[in-house]
Amino acid sequence: MNKPSIHFPPQRLTALLFFLVIFTVLILPSMCRAENNEEIKTVDAVGYAPVQGGNDALARDAAVEDAKRKAVEQAVGSLVSSDTVVENYQIIQDNVYTKTQGYIRNYSVVSESHTPALYNVTIRATVAVGNIKNDLDAIGLLHAKAEKPRVLFMIAEQNIGHKYYTFWWYGKSEFMGETVDMSAVEISMKEDFLSKGFNVVDISGSQESFEISNAFKVADLTNDAARKIGKKLNAEIVIKGKAIAKEGPRTAGSAVGSYLADVTAQAIRVDTGAVLASGAGHGVSRHVSDVTGGTEALTRAGLELSEKMIGQILAKWTAGSNNVMVRITGVTDYKKIADFKNTLKKRIRGVSAVYQRRFEGGVAEFEIETKVPATSIADDLARMPGAPITVTNTSQNTIEAVMNP
Repeated sequence: MNKPSIHFPPQRLTALLFFLVIFTVLILPSMCRAENNEEIKTVDAVGYAPVQGGNDALARDAAVEDAKRKAVEQAVGSLVSSDTVVENYQIIQDNVYTKTQGYIRNYSVVSESHTPALYNVTIRATVAVGNIKNDLDAIGLLHAKAEKPRVLFMIAEQNIGHKYYTFWWYGKSEFMGETVDMSAVEISMKEDFLSKGFNVVDISGSQESFEISNAFKVADLTNDAARKIGKKLNAEIVIKGKAIAKEGPRTAGSAVGSYLADVTAQAIRVDTGAVLASGAGHGVSRHVSDVTGGTEALTRAGLELSEKMIGQILAKWTAGSNNVMVRITGVTDYKKIADFKNTLKKRIRGVSAVYQRRFEGGVAEFEIETKVPATSIADDLARMPGAPITVTNTSQNTIEAVMNP
């Protein structure tokens, strides 16, 4: 018996082929990209559960659930400090640990065993770390792994009615005859950063706390100048930039004006000079007052920018690996440089790679890829018998030292 054949009208066949082409070229790749771009992590976790009434199957299910929860706990531990977990356990319990099923993409049982009283299961689980990050960020805890960096804001601002940019680091209450007030953009960004758990440097009275070089009393600060001021104020990140407000189109005969504001800024690590984030913000307002309208527009521009920068800063500040810069002076023999590199690779924990960047005039500079802060490396070197260097200064990502004779 012959099977009936299926015939498509030419128009329907064309439509079907068109759909397959669109799906293959546009839809399928985007689905794959979405899956590939999801931040995931594979972890092994062991779960335990008591065997009650001789019911091994029920105990096994409970042990698997316990292992899933511990896999999520491991992911949380990689994002925030242990102290933060302890201090905020109930908040994390209510907002994260109760969503275990939503974070575990898939899992497999690696091994299992049991006694008459206890069942234990080891699983290998794929955890959606990106989703956990979002939930931790929503409750203001994601910053904790970054050890609460101190942020200094240096935003030069020109509001409606001002001829010049004004800025607090000028060091006086007036600039070119105009009053130097706190930047509206700085205020809005500070509030947003504080709400996310960052430490913000208070610059009130800072003009009197240290001498500001005349070379730094400019709106267009260089990165090095901003870092030097940040270092004097014990900041770890400096956010520097410029903001301006101007009047927009006005309806004829109306007392209400429109105002536009734009701000651009960079976030710079004080210790290494690395740019952690950059971006721009835009704000619009309507008001009967020029100054108030400009201030409102500047505030909105600052909030838009801070939301962009916070994500960038956290992504780099909390990254699993660091780049530590090491600068050693007093080097008289290149062999000691080679020995020092071997020491770092073989005897210092957490070091994955060492790159020599410079050796000139008795000064050697290295870049180290590591999962621990510079202070931990410095501690290990200090405890080492016959250490090749003497550490003179450290920050989270830099080490300054002198080569020992």
